[in-house]
Amino acid sequence: MKLLKVLLPVLVDFGIFGLVVYYNMPDHPMRIGEIGNGNLYSLMAYFHLFWGLLLADGILTQYLIITPLWNKARQKGPMFRFVVGVCIALVCVSFAGALSYIIWLPEEGYDPLLSFWWYMTEIQAIYWLINFAVLYLIDRKKTTETPETDEVEIAVS
Repeated sequence: MKLLKVLLPVLVDFGIFGLVVYYNMPDHPMRIGEIGNGNLYSLMAYFHLFWGLLLADGILTQYLIITPLWNKARQKGPMFRFVVGVCIALVCVSFAGALSYIIWLPEEGYDPLLSFWWYMTEIQAIYWLINFAVLYLIDRKKTTETPETDEVEIAVS
């Protein structure tokens, strides 16, 4: 079950983003020169060219950070879940801001910086919402299957 919690959410997320990139490829070429233009297509070009590295990073993050946090959040109360959610949101906004600032060209003004920051925050928020929805569905299925297993064990004893 742990392997399923690590791989399935990441693969679902990457599958969805991969489809979005695939269906936009005919309209916008995905070349290395597109990366760093400060728009949504540069992010898609980055995803298209470096998906393997991003997938490995996603699986490691899921295994080392998210799955243990998810399991602990299931055991703790709603306040702990809220704090974890706020922390993840702050990390997403901070990383999106930092990467946007690195890519941003000051001579273009603040609009591209804020626009790219918003795009990156949206993408991360969608990624984590899908990720947690898949984890919830996995755990919900596991919870509904547990009573049958307990009844069988009790009957055998």
